[in-house]
Formats: sequence, structure tokens, C-alpha cells
Amino acid sequence: MSRGEVSEARYDVRVLHDQRVPTRDGIHLSADVYLGIGAGPTPTIVQWTPYESTRERFISWGAWFAKRGFSAVVFDVRGRYESEGEFVAWELDGPDAQDSLDWVAAQSWSNGRLGTWGRSYGGVVQWQLINAGGHPNLQCVAPQVIHDDYYADGYFTGGAFQLALTLGAGALWTSAMALITGPNASDLILNDRILNHLPLIELDEVTIGRKVDYWRLWWEHQDNDEYWQQFVHRPERVNVPIFQQGGWFDPYCGSHLRKFAAIGDRVPSRVMIGPWSHEEEVESFKGDVDMGPQSVTVIREHELTFYDRYLKDMGNDWESRSPAELFVMGDNEWRGENEWPLARTVYTPWYLHSGGRANTMQGDGTLSMDAPGSEPTDHYSYDPADPVPTVGGVNSVLTMTQGAQRPVLPGPRDQRVLERRDDVLCYTSAVLEEDLEVNGPIEMVLYAASSALDTDFIVRLVDVHPNGKAIFVTEGILRARYRNGLDHQELLTPGEPAEFKIRVYATAMVFKRGHQLRLDVTSSSFPRFSRNLNTGEDVGRGTRMEVAHQTVLHSSVYPSHIVLPVIPR
Repeated sequence: MSRGEVSEARYDVRVLHDQRVPTRDGIHLSADVYLGIGAGPTPTIVQWTPYESTRERFISWGAWFAKRGFSAVVFDVRGRYESEGEFVAWELDGPDAQDSLDWVAAQSWSNGRLGTWGRSYGGVVQWQLINAGGHPNLQCVAPQVIHDDYYADGYFTGGAFQLALTLGAGALWTSAMALITGPNASDLILNDRILNHLPLIELDEVTIGRKVDYWRLWWEHQDNDEYWQQFVHRPERVNVPIFQQGGWFDPYCGSHLRKFAAIGDRVPSRVMIGPWSHEEEVESFKGDVDMGPQSVTVIREHELTFYDRYLKDMGNDWESRSPAELFVMGDNEWRGENEWPLARTVYTPWYLHSGGRANTMQGDGTLSMDAPGSEPTDHYSYDPADPVPTVGGVNSVLTMTQGAQRPVLPGPRDQRVLERRDDVLCYTSAVLEEDLEVNGPIEMVLYAASSALDTDFIVRLVDVHPNGKAIFVTEGILRARYRNGLDHQELLTPGEPAEFKIRVYATAMVFKRGHQLRLDVTSSSFPRFSRNLNTGEDVGRGTRMEVAHQTVLHSSVYPSHIVLPVIPR
């Protein structure tokens, strides 16, 4: 299908650097403005960043849209770089964004029709703008790769602290060092000395040499309480067209899909989820897998069609496209859908089985649709002094760990190096006789016991190729003290079986004929997640470690299983 009318690159560009923009409390934000020479008053696209508005990525973004007849504005958020005030993550982003748009709409180079854009923290600001009531000149929004639940998706996933992400982001927000030194910054921030340091609450001083108020504040709110809830995104408040974009290997893809479902058809709403992590990827190889030429998509061209339609009223095909555009891995193709989760989904339990020796990929663990009967339990020991390392996965840390001593690389990577460990249980299906599509939200119901008062359980879904490669598909984690709700803690009774309902990241994957499904169960993924020290002590202040002896049950009384969203083929 033809895209229809499209804004062509026809203007030279001029820049207005460090424009001073007042806010309601008297501080001034800094804005860089990109204008097409001779374009006249134009629609304007605005974004906000804590990562320095004069970085090359923001300059190229502003120039690209200015050449095509838009004004483009990049703000440093409050307290960052040329903007005045004190940076405190999220708290004043909504009101500051409203004040920013007041100023933009009043400028002679803007025609008053405003749209927003932004990835990661730039998506945060757009949602806080929506939460604050939006703006009368706002015509459309495009938040990308960003969470909606700051606690459960952003920082304490399943109650487990996202160490590498949160430490790296916190350092980036607080210190210009990370941007000035480039690739070397990762090694300064994410090295073994820092990542292994305890207690966790001291990591601000260990990393950049001083206390950071918001870092300390987070450790005073380890439960999903009113502090976190005040920032949760409110999709019911969206009243303009919205285009969301995420990736299956970014931890925020589920956030975009849930918000897409909540918005429904109240406003023109479209979501696009590709085989990406947190960064835009321009190669077909994702991790250890070639996803094919269709996986290489120029997101900006989609954005241009969106802004042409809603800022310029141009005739194009945007509103005839499928509301949900999902890249289905395995088939390696884009598929248009009308809703999410898909209406034709058949939620299918796959059960864990073994003869009591499921340790390693050479063990006797199996996975099938047959419910278990009377079966022996599986056992392993988790030692926080020797955690299972992070290899691939659903994470957004790549930006901050390239060149680090301990890089945390996302994506579909071979898990066999982990599956050789005795503290990883592996449950593998029979060889598939036909393709199996898993597409949607996933839940693991695990019955387990521990010798510890608190511990973690992590599950990973793996695609086993005929040549033996074990490629990561998706994962989930739950900290045991939060098994009955993320808003309060309940320690375990050592040795007593408990039910753990683990939210697994959504995916869209076709397990091909001749492949096998595998489910790995373990208790750590370091440094993506902080180590559970197994003592039940305060997570931010604990320093003492204990080895946890874990028992996984799979029987008619305790039928451990993963519920897969199967799509009929």
C-alpha cells in the first residue's frame, strides 16, 4: 500500500540554541530549536531529555524534521545541563512540559499545532504531560520504549531490583561524566567493584562520590506504595492520537501493549512492537539470531507518516493501517492485528516433569501439556556469592554497558553457558511436529519451597534449535517476599511449599517444527537484577549472605506450569 502524501526534505535548517523558557515557579528550561529556512510558521514537534540536548542524536533528530517542514524543539529537563533547578526524576515533568508547550505555541515560528516525541525518559515526560491534563495545543503524542508502572516495570520488577539498569540510569541522570567519557563511562559505572558492593543503598556514593536524594528515596519505598503509584501512567486520560513503539527484548513492551489495550478505540491509537531492545537497531542480527530483512525498519518513516497526518492533515495511509503492528519472531515477519491480547488466543498450560534430576540441560526435566501425577521434586542451591550471570534477555541496559567489564547485553542469546550450571533446572519438550505460535501475555505458576526466609525465582522460555542452540525468548522474576502482592512483604516459612505466580514478559514467537521448548528455572540473573541475599533483611541495607536450598515441586497437588498464549495456525 502506498503511504500517500509525505513531507519531503526540502528546507535548509537553522538552529536557535539555548532558548530560555520560563516555568510557573520561575526557573528557566533550556531549549534548542530547529527550523526550516523559509518554511514559515510550522507545526512543531517537541521532546524532553535528561541526556543533554546538544548530543548528536538530538541534533540529527531536530534537523531531520526541520528539513521536512516541521519546527523541532529539544528541551533539557529541569536540573539537567543548561536547564535551571534541581533534577528530581519524574516529579515536575508534567507541569514543566505544559509550560514548555505554552512557550512553543506562542513563538512566531510555530503555527500552534504541537506534537510530542521521545524515547525512554522522553516517553516518561509525555506520559506525565498526559497525567497532568495535556495541553490545548497538543494534537498527537509518540511515547516510545517506556514503562507505565514505575515500580513493577521500571525498577522493582516482580519486587526484584533492576540493578544494572537503575544504577546506570541513576548515574547518567546525576553526572555528566557518563556522557562526556563515552564508551569508557560504562566501565567506570558498571564494573565488578561497584556491582558487587553492599549495601545497595550506598551505590550512589560508590559510583559518583556523593549521595543522590532520589536514589535514597527509592530505598525508602521498596514496596509498590503511594510514592510509585503517583507516577503510574493514565491511559484513560489520552485524548489525542497516539503512536507507541517498543521491542520484545525491552522490558517495557508489555507496558505499551497494556496501554494500547486500555486506550481502545477512544482515539486513533497504534502500537508497533519489533524484535528490538531499548535502542533502535539497524541490523537484522538480534543477539545470536538473524531475524531477516523485515526486522530492519526505519521507525522515523513511520513517525513522519503519523505527524504528517495529525499535524499537517496530509492524506496518507496512517488510519488504514492495523492498530497493532507486531513482529512475529520465528516467522520473522510483521503482522497487523486489531487488538491485544489477540482474540483468538488459546491459553494453554505446559507442565513441568522430571524424575528428580532436572539440573542442567543434560538432566531429566521435561515439559508437556500433560498434567503431572506423583513425581519427585527437583533441588538446587542458590549462592548469592556465585550468582547466575545475565546472558541476553529482556533488558534495557545495552546503552549503558557497552565496553563495561560486565556488559549486560539484551536479546535472543544462546543460554547453554547457563544451562550447564547445576543451579539451573531445565525442562525440555519433545521435538515439535508442527509450528507452535506463542503470542501474548504469559504467566508462570511455580510451586516451590526454600530453606531461606526470602529468595528469588526466575523462569526463562527458550527455543531449542535442532543443532542444540538454546535461544532466549522471554523471562520473568518474582521476589518471594512479594508473592502475595507487590504492595506488601511476607517472608517465607522455610521448607514450606508456596505458590509463585510470575508475570513473564509478553512475546510473539513461532517455535518451528523440529525445535523444542525449554523452560529454565533458577534464582538469579546478575547484574541485571540485584542478588537476593536470602536472609529476609532489608534489601537496600543488607550485607549478610546465605545459601538458599531450593525445591521445585511438580505433582498433581503442586502442578507447576507455564500458561502460553497459543495462536491457532
